[in-house]
Amino acid sequence: MNLVMKTSSTLKQRGGIGSPARRESLGDSGLNHSVKASGGAFTLIELLVVIAIIAILAAIMLPVLDKAKQRALTAQCLSNMRQLQACYVLYNGDNSGFLAINLSTGGEETAASQNCWIAGDAQTDTSTTNIQQGKLYDYNKQVAIYACPANTKKIPGNAGFGKKILVPQTRTCAIDYSLGGGDPPGSPLSRNNILFGSYDKENKVRHPAAKIVFVDEGENSVGDGCFGLFPVGSYPLINVWWNVPGSRHDRGCTFSFFDGHVDYYKWHGTDVIQDDINPNTSGGNPADPVGTSDDLPRVVAGGSEYYPLQ
Repeated sequence: MNLVMKTSSTLKQRGGIGSPARRESLGDSGLNHSVKASGGAFTLIELLVVIAIIAILAAIMLPVLDKAKQRALTAQCLSNMRQLQACYVLYNGDNSGFLAINLSTGGEETAASQNCWIAGDAQTDTSTTNIQQGKLYDYNKQVAIYACPANTKKIPGNAGFGKKILVPQTRTCAIDYSLGGGDPPGSPLSRNNILFGSYDKENKVRHPAAKIVFVDEGENSVGDGCFGLFPVGSYPLINVWWNVPGSRHDRGCTFSFFDGHVDYYKWHGTDVIQDDINPNTSGGNPADPVGTSDDLPRVVAGGSEYYPLQ
């Protein structure tokens, strides 16, 4: 007992654990400071670490989210193509197999254009009126299916009282010129002194799975409802695009085919992509870009029914 009391007394004299001197000594050295701030709050260092981790995770996730968004837009565009193709098939069936008229009218409201699958010019239309006047509209009255969801081009318009506005481009799709082209449909077409055939009835298309119908055309190329391709037999003698497909979907484009299926083409070269980015500054359709890869023959092969006339 005397030993314990003596030890306790000695500790107090020497600044034991419970003595004020000992507590002051520990406090001065900082050994009793907690990593946490008082009241359980984060310290500044901890907060900065959390912010840094969040920033790193965001940098990792943003590209993934962007790719997911792009895939969703591509899927939506393919859905639009599928719905337009369904309208096309229904129209042909209701008209004894005769294809929807697809004349190049230059955007003029002529009697011929009023009987086409579409009217107007996508470079100047500021409303969906010309879509609604088209012969396919009654089969699906959703005007949104006529425009690529990834397209951001704006068309100058007029809100009245001299006020200028910009409105979204109402249409990016076009139909292969050989289908329903010619005046009358089925008569020869021509371009650069080359004559080639067109089709007026669906039973004349010999390879439906290989025949392009709708094309999601480039925003600077699309005008009337026709997408022109030089015939298979003219390539490689004529190595230029007539009209230019789009490249809004991860450097690729969507198509529909005569048998009803839709597809996505990833561009291998840069001619289509550069033409969409840097169109002819004179306005309207860009200059015909030269094919620099296998992209042009791939699309021409998709229009394999687009035969030249001997």
